[in-house]
Amino acid sequence: MLTVNDPRNLTCNLRFAGQYEDTESGLFYNRHRYYDRDTAQYLSPDPLNLAGGVSPYSYVHNPANWIDPLGLAGCPPKLNRRQALNKAKDLAGIPRSQQPARQWTVGNDPKRRGQTNYQYSEDAGSHGRYYEYMDGRGYKKVVLEHTADPRAAYPHAHAGQAKTGANPRTYDFKENRYQKITDPKTNDHHIYYE
Repeated sequence: MLTVNDPRNLTCNLRFAGQYEDTESGLFYNRHRYYDRDTAQYLSPDPLNLAGGVSPYSYVHNPANWIDPLGLAGCPPKLNRRQALNKAKDLAGIPRSQQPARQWTVGNDPKRRGQTNYQYSEDAGSHGRYYEYMDGRGYKKVVLEHTADPRAAYPHAHAGQAKTGANPRTYDFKENRYQKITDPKTNDHHIYYE
């Protein structure tokens, strides 16, 4: 009789990139089709006709970067810092070539407290660089980057606007919290970068 803590009783059939091992057939199952690790091919063609490569039976192009539990699509490429800040500008409706009207840093360095372009805060989630712009309608927008947010796994950028009901032409982002601008494609306001 096996007990709960007997090593012979513990099994985990989850495998690489969302695959589940079928011990009876020796194949890996990706929800819609089986994958044979010996031939590095699926047993059936791509059911959605996504034209993933030379062969409709092939596995993803780069399994280290393409992570998809269904085995049907790849993840978007990671952005660098500049690309993330440009994407935040795009979300805010700011031309990429436009320079900020005002910029400042938020942090918790007591030696910098009181400096013109520095705002002291104990909230580590708000630490970062802030860039204020004016859009084509004369509305103030803010683009910011958090490099060490304890609530996020990676450095990221945001786009922000004046809160609902406030005057977007006179809003002070240095004194008031911004309203996040969410990317409609990802349904997230974080723009992560490496």
